[in-house]
Amino acid sequence: MRIVIIGAGNAGRQLAQRLCEEKHSVIMVDANAERLAEAEAGLDILSICGEGTHPAVLHEAQVERADLLIAVTDRDEVNILSCLMAHAAGAKGKIARVVEPAFLEETEAYDLQRMGIDLVINQKQECAHEVHNMLMMPGAHEVFDLFNGQVIVAGCRVTAVSPLLERTPAECNRLDLMQEVRAIAIRRGDELVVPRGHTVFEQEDLVYIVGTHAQVANFFTWVSPDIKPFERVVIGGGGDLGLMLAQHVEKNFDCVLLEVDEARALTCAAELESTLVLRADALTESAMEEAGIHERTAFIALTGDDENNIMNCLLAQKMGAAFTATQIARTDFVPVVEQLYLVNRVVSPYISTTHTILHWLRSKRVRAAALLHNLPGELLDMVVAPGHEIDGVAIKDISLPERSVIATVLREQAVHTATGDLQLVAGDRVLVFTHADEVGQIRTMFQ
Repeated sequence: MRIVIIGAGNAGRQLAQRLCEEKHSVIMVDANAERLAEAEAGLDILSICGEGTHPAVLHEAQVERADLLIAVTDRDEVNILSCLMAHAAGAKGKIARVVEPAFLEETEAYDLQRMGIDLVINQKQECAHEVHNMLMMPGAHEVFDLFNGQVIVAGCRVTAVSPLLERTPAECNRLDLMQEVRAIAIRRGDELVVPRGHTVFEQEDLVYIVGTHAQVANFFTWVSPDIKPFERVVIGGGGDLGLMLAQHVEKNFDCVLLEVDEARALTCAAELESTLVLRADALTESAMEEAGIHERTAFIALTGDDENNIMNCLLAQKMGAAFTATQIARTDFVPVVEQLYLVNRVVSPYISTTHTILHWLRSKRVRAAALLHNLPGELLDMVVAPGHEIDGVAIKDISLPERSVIATVLREQAVHTATGDLQLVAGDRVLVFTHADEVGQIRTMFQ
């Protein structure tokens, strides 16, 4: 596909990287020559320096021939106008990232989709949803759902006391639980391992599993018996993301929000129902004490400053918090923070944005897709066509690429664990985990 990206910031580069890996033709537009040069140095792209709303720049990018235009600059008006101009020129698909939540409201007069923009996304909402999923399942890494919530995907760290340690799946003492879920991938250091029957789980492995909500919850109760549900969530930072998260969280937890700015704290208090809003700097012990942090508390740092967020989490850990998570804007910080175990979880707004856009991009062929933050792979939701060569074939007899595995099957709204004996039939929705290099092979297999 021919894809034009307006904006060479973190979101644009993250998108370009994933799209280049899938062999798409990528044209990147940005008014900042230095950022463009940085992107072009590491990616196989064509770069054009100029404003994404200027007719001459869009003409040079040949947006009229574009299969997709994605506008992800840091200005909502630029993103929206770029998409509207691309729509007028004849671009097939248009996606705009916006910060202002009002642009997501579907009013009759200002519905951006009715104006020709196919997808409008707010990365802060995506991050809030991701963090809320983490809080609902303590001990899990990178939790998200697929198949309209019928299936959940979560990462599990193998610790020194884990019942998985130094065992193959068949050697675990709860074989019934291991057979209910499907282990689809392991991050072992910097290596991706697709688990097979003979794979031995090692300490510090990050194991990704797939199953229904009940199956995954049962699995985590067994594999992490020392981790208890949170009683309180403390959010450091009352910006747009902190407020969105609090609105999610207060429905399920005792919630406290710390915001240093008085005017913003009053705004948050007016928008929230049961959350206690404190005007305080999260980077002080007195604020942490007032928030009531204890051993059943989760602390989420969302101040908008990466360094402050990390320090806030370290202080919360010192004060006894059971769990800390932070948003990291700089993508080069993410692996460092993870490898040093400075916090329990890291979320990236740019990966969340990429996840949403790839989901939409494949919507005609693939009805759901998910990127895994900690792995160079993704989940594809494929459909078995009538009369296809795999129609009626057992999973164990299907030849998949080396780093791919069938995770689960949805048949007539019922979820089926992907055992070797399960036969695929026409109409099945098949969730496949695959390495980024093998996405094309999986798509070809199901065509």
